[in-house]
Amino acid sequence: MTVSEIDKALTAIEARRAREEAARRKRRDAACAFLKGFYEKDVKRSQKLKEYGIEAAFEDGRLVFQRPAAGHFSDGLMIVVGEHGEIDAGGKSLGRFQAKDEQARKKELIEEIILHFSL
Repeated sequence: MTVSEIDKALTAIEARRAREEAARRKRRDAACAFLKGFYEKDVKRSQKLKEYGIEAAFEDGRLVFQRPAAGHFSDGLMIVVGEHGEIDAGGKSLGRFQAKDEQARKKELIEEIILHFSL
């Protein structure tokens, strides 16, 4: 039995989609690991953030900052990993995460935190 051209085309499309999905998941997982590491190594240990009354929590690709003492008038900051491995801070896209840019990305996140809370 020979395989139809339609079946060949659909099999090729399915294989391409599977590769693209695996690559997307890999990028997202790497960006989530970076953000979690940033939280664990830098944010969670920061004495200065505590002094300024800023609290942070990390969950499922999201890093949320807030200043509870400021009440309802204080806007929090959310840093999230998007579906394709991009990192967004306060609604501003910092682009896709790449391991070679880890230090530069960390610096950008620190700048966003400082600017957002006027530290």
